[in-house]
Amino acid sequence: MIFGDHAVVQTDIAVEADRHFVSAQLRHFNNITSPHHLHIRTNPPQPLDLFVRDADGAIVAALVSDTYWGWLDIDDLWVHETLRERGFGARLLGLAESEAQRRGCRHAKLTTFSFQARGFYEKYGYHVVGAMEDYPPGATYFWMRKEFAPDVTSDAP
Repeated sequence: MIFGDHAVVQTDIAVEADRHFVSAQLRHFNNITSPHHLHIRTNPPQPLDLFVRDADGAIVAALVSDTYWGWLDIDDLWVHETLRERGFGARLLGLAESEAQRRGCRHAKLTTFSFQARGFYEKYGYHVVGAMEDYPPGATYFWMRKEFAPDVTSDAP
């Protein structure tokens, strides 16, 4: 396909160098227009990971997240099926939220599918801020967030 003097090339094969070039161009634009993006590229997010291990050292539950921009960004919360409904998930979530607040975070965000843990997160104060239905087919993908209560003991304005 031609647009004036420019050709549009379609490919079914990922060319990593081309994909990297496009990502780099977008990052460059974001760095120029958003001081937050520039800051996070030079000061990476701080990991906040919690692992529950059994007597043999195997991971049986975990929460994997990062903190940045005043946010706790939860990537994964998983509890082995034999330990579910015993408070492990709630405890990990509470520990992560407490540490995030200690780090200055005012909000938390995460994603979950309709077949995963939306109800669990709602029980702990998260609410849906976006949903994409039929993704994957027959399910819904949710974006959720939580606002942390202001620190009333702080002397900060």
